[in-house]
Amino acid sequence: MKKFFVLILLFLFSFSNIDAKRIALIFGTNYKNNDAGIPPLELCEADAKLIEETLKHFGQFDEIKVYLGSMVTASNIKNALENLAYTTSKEDVVFLYFSGHGTYQRDSSAPNGLRNYIIMYTRPHISDKELNEWTNGIKAKVAWVFDCCFSGGIVKKGKETRGTGDIPIPENSPGIVIQNGDKDFYFKNAVLVGSSDSNETSIEVKGNINHGIFTFYFTQGLNPSNGDLNNDKTVTLYEAFEWSKKRVSEHAKRLNHKQNPQIKGNASGYLISGSLKPILPDQPTIPTITTEEPPVVDQGNYGTIEIATTILKSRQAGQNTMDPAEILRKNKLGDVERKIKILVSENEYPTKIEWLDEKQLKQKIEEEIPLGEYSFDNKSFKNKAAYVIITKVPVGVHEVRIEAEDYPLIKKVIGVEKGKISKELIVASLKNYGSIQGKVFYKNFEQPLAGLEVWMPTVTGVNLIHKMKTTKDGSFWFLNLPPDNFYQLKVSFLENLDLDNRFLKVKPGEVTKVDVILNRKSVKE
Repeated sequence: MKKFFVLILLFLFSFSNIDAKRIALIFGTNYKNNDAGIPPLELCEADAKLIEETLKHFGQFDEIKVYLGSMVTASNIKNALENLAYTTSKEDVVFLYFSGHGTYQRDSSAPNGLRNYIIMYTRPHISDKELNEWTNGIKAKVAWVFDCCFSGGIVKKGKETRGTGDIPIPENSPGIVIQNGDKDFYFKNAVLVGSSDSNETSIEVKGNINHGIFTFYFTQGLNPSNGDLNNDKTVTLYEAFEWSKKRVSEHAKRLNHKQNPQIKGNASGYLISGSLKPILPDQPTIPTITTEEPPVVDQGNYGTIEIATTILKSRQAGQNTMDPAEILRKNKLGDVERKIKILVSENEYPTKIEWLDEKQLKQKIEEEIPLGEYSFDNKSFKNKAAYVIITKVPVGVHEVRIEAEDYPLIKKVIGVEKGKISKELIVASLKNYGSIQGKVFYKNFEQPLAGLEVWMPTVTGVNLIHKMKTTKDGSFWFLNLPPDNFYQLKVSFLENLDLDNRFLKVKPGEVTKVDVILNRKSVKE
């Protein structure tokens, strides 16, 4: 019976993929000798060639098309994507890559008031909206990888410098507030990989690397000897991303730079390199089903996961309430420690929870997050947050689930390597509350402003932190806020002036990420 089942599974697996195609389109331009006044770059075309070489060596793609230099035009990209919409099916795999400049223009119809563009060798350039429309016509499983500046938390980057110009601020405005917008506004049917976070730039390094550091490490992650975390002969997009992102961040940090690659969308089962029929180590004759991420098998190789959170220790923590029933419930509950349960790919592993105050948390993650205070029995106490250490975790890509009392279910995809520590920061709000996470910059994302007082004059509720000074990288945080559409931000020396796009929406269980871009550094300017 078991042998019959194996034969049926093999048959179904082979049949479902017999006509599947694997297609890659690669775009990269250095803008050399362009007649549009676009600043030239050095290494984008080298990045595109490296992606091509890596996919040819490890990717088993049926077709790889590369567009370099003056070939990177809006008409060529549009035609290539629209052709894929006609020639591919939902069984196919499409890999798309772009390396070049990105920039911004004001547009009131855009989700955050700005329209972002990837810059072509010559005009016209391509807006995020256009690229989304052309991509959404493709029925296949699509992944876009960007090594450039881009919109909505997908990618913004630079240094040598893959981004052109300052953030546009309306005339007669002291500054602008950029919200990342609804996370699923664009590219609902594609997986997006970005070389940096929405308010970070990305760097390229001449000399020993001669590539953008993201592309350099991402291509190394496509090599099964590096990126095959669960040893099933296949590298998935999650595996390549998880292997490369920590190395990008670490390399950037050594260069006194902050760069954290991002991934959005469901990348489960996206096989990018190695074998197209992943083989589980304990079942070497049975290929896994590729619509899901291949499972992790305990082979005696382990790593550690460390997760810094904003989950607060005391169940008294949070807003003081005026509801008599809630007050009675909290008084009866007492000042007790919050219980937390953590599952890694549905399994429990040795777990230790440390409760850290603001200073201790900063030492761990180099982020200054104001945790605030809570009161009980007419006394005030400083909040502490959970720092989770999970050991003896089998290597591979895991879904980590955190269940904490009074918090919504938290899910996070985390890759684990042999003998290494995977570190993550998870910003969580109490159930039915949300948070604001932001940074303040001067004119562009290369110039964070530290020591500025940021405050919210419209805060509702009590026992909330609604004022803080920005940290050295321009960061500020406001946790556990009641949902509302009309939060406002003020900056100390501009407190009597309204920032453009100043109204913020806070949703239950979500983090509203914003960037404040100012056109002056002090009241004297």
